[in-house]
Amino acid sequence: MSNKNHIAYGLTAAIIQFVMNLGFYFAKLNTEKWTSFLTTGVLVVAVILACLDYAKKNPGSTFGNIFANGFRTTAVITVIGVLLAVVMVLIFPDIKEISLEAARKQMEEGGKATPDQIETALDLTKRMYYAFLIGGILVGSMIFGLIASLIGAAVSPKAKQ
Repeated sequence: MSNKNHIAYGLTAAIIQFVMNLGFYFAKLNTEKWTSFLTTGVLVVAVILACLDYAKKNPGSTFGNIFANGFRTTAVITVIGVLLAVVMVLIFPDIKEISLEAARKQMEEGGKATPDQIETALDLTKRMYYAFLIGGILVGSMIFGLIASLIGAAVSPKAKQ
């Protein structure tokens, strides 16, 4: 199985996600929930396409081989995505303040936290911002990448079950 495509698909998807995130930032839409659904959709589509392409280029591939290629694609997207997200926050430090303000607004509208609890939560988030950013990307990408890898391997016409 020498026709691995995870780097090409992963790099392409990560760049598309980064360009989308830049567009959302400049359009002041980066705190809208629907934007994260779009970028996650890019990951899911890229992983499924990588699985299908891998199966096509490697006749007789097993479900496990196709799934592994999809998960490697997820790993590439995730690693590059984390690096680009950190770079983006370093270049545009106001992203941190914008996201903290959005979190404050969401907690206040939820009505379940007292003002002291909100301040405590925001203080922790401010101190641990990069850990939460990286952890959120890792967990979210890996979960959706796992699901997309399973779907891609399952729908692949060449997969042997």
